[in-house]
Amino acid sequence: MLIPHEHTYVSRIVLAAALLGLAGRGSAQLMNSGNFSGAVATQRDRATDTLTGRARMASVTLSPAHITGGDSTEITVSLTEPAPDDGIAVQLISSGASIVATPATVTISFGQTSATVVALTSPVVAATTVAITALYGDTVAGTSLTVAAPETKAPFTVAVRPATVTIAAGQSGSVKVITKVTAGYSNALQLTVSNVPAGVTVTLDPPVIPAPGAGTSIADIAVSGSVAPGKYPMEVTASDGQTSESAKLTLKVGSSGPGATFQGCWYQKNGDRYQGVEISVAKPGTYPFDAVLYYGTTCNPNDWADEIGFGTPVQFGEWIFWFSAFPNQSDMSAFWYVGNDRSQCVNYTAVPDC
Repeated sequence: MLIPHEHTYVSRIVLAAALLGLAGRGSAQLMNSGNFSGAVATQRDRATDTLTGRARMASVTLSPAHITGGDSTEITVSLTEPAPDDGIAVQLISSGASIVATPATVTISFGQTSATVVALTSPVVAATTVAITALYGDTVAGTSLTVAAPETKAPFTVAVRPATVTIAAGQSGSVKVITKVTAGYSNALQLTVSNVPAGVTVTLDPPVIPAPGAGTSIADIAVSGSVAPGKYPMEVTASDGQTSESAKLTLKVGSSGPGATFQGCWYQKNGDRYQGVEISVAKPGTYPFDAVLYYGTTCNPNDWADEIGFGTPVQFGEWIFWFSAFPNQSDMSAFWYVGNDRSQCVNYTAVPDC
């Protein structure tokens, strides 16, 4: 319940053909070494470009850069300067068009430095690397996409709920990692998180799902104040030592949040005491509210007892919330959520009255 309170003259076509020819005759090592960029220009031309603000290709990035054939990836092309009044059409080339189908051009609108398009892939029988090249004027940038063959289906699955979480810099949040197994399977599953950006810490509780392998873990995500706003793709993997399965987890770092503070307390009503919390926010506004109550004092996700809120938007200032289903039971604990902010685990054996 709740109450308120970048000049040798070389044509672009020749340049593109040379790049693609290299990609097919042994330049794969270059392509696989990571993103690249370059230009046909003298030092004087570079200086002129800088002074005039002429846009040049800066980079091509992929999200993700490793993919299973049949899935899609996002291609982001970036310039060194914002696009001029009429925008810019960047030529996009795939060295394996039958595997990775890209649009012929990508338009970067006026004032923007980048644009993103989606590229579809086709199934492959063996892992294949495809060069993705972007051309504009006499400048070029590129990267490579690894397209993998489908793997044999594991006797277990892993999912992240929610798969995308938004957390303000300097704040923390959490998601659930859920594993399921097929009938007859019985192994412990080790959980890991990869591609975690600098300044972000992900802690799994528990890090191992015991046999038979079906269960839930909480991934606590802490974002330091130095992390820039943006989208950060990560991956959560479950493995039994021989087979593994992964699920995507996307972290969106926002620039602000409610700045909620939480004080666990006992709410008293009609002679009974209820597991409650006093919440105040630094930035009053409407934020989703949720709370989960657990048996025991450690907020063990396997000891779920009750939930209230369920993401209901609430106009926050100062509030008191409480659970009403377990009166006078102190051997319990809870997590309280306001927007992207989450309380510490509240142990109700040692909290004051509200």
